Amino acid sequence: MTRPPGTTVLVLAAALLAGCAVTSGSTRESVGETIHSISVSNTIQFRYQGDRVLAPLGLRVETYRREVFVSGLVQNDAQRVRAVAIARDTPGVLAAYFVDTDLPGRPVSRAHYRAGAEQIWSALVAAVRAAGYQVEERREGRSLVTSWRRLSPSWRTLWMGSQERVRLSLFPHGHANGVVTVIAVVDRLDEGSVSWQIEREQAVLDGIREALERAAASRS
Repeated sequence: MTRPPGTTVLVLAAALLAGCAVTSGSTRESVGETIHSISVSNTIQFRYQGDRVLAPLGLRVETYRREVFVSGLVQNDAQRVRAVAIARDTPGVLAAYFVDTDLPGRPVSRAHYRAGAEQIWSALVAAVRAAGYQVEERREGRSLVTSWRRLSPSWRTLWMGSQERVRLSLFPHGHANGVVTVIAVVDRLDEGSVSWQIEREQAVLDGIREALERAAASRS
């Protein structure tokens, strides 16, 4: 019997996740939600591959609880709008967002937190400042961009002096019982190691979680 595209992936996902408890306080998707997310992401990728404008861009698609995050390097606003429109028009999608990256096809770092949006915003600002960044632009409760920061040459920067900045965005999931997704993107002014950039992004996201834990401990 011939299986439709993506069926094997869905079966494997179900097998791997079966038996994993999902508590009321967890930000993890249930088994059903995970299967749905994989199906939606595959459908959107298939539609992008068949689109003559978007196919060459190699956009990445990730879905979390019926909300889609498209990421990549586009050449103009029209491509960005087109990508979001196709994702949003896909059955089973509640909302779609585009995350700009400095390289095509590069993954973005994200984390899910269960707390109020205001608490997460305060933790985000605290984590950014604790990491030594200066805030340059901010849309209160929505997004933040730091100033460019000079990096000293080291093996982590491939022995090149460079500059970096961090872009952070919040996406509250109103339908997901108080879960907020934060996406972090580190931009650099050179073609350095992508793995190093992702490591920096993850450090900021971990800093947000730690700031939330400290705030919760102080209230208890």
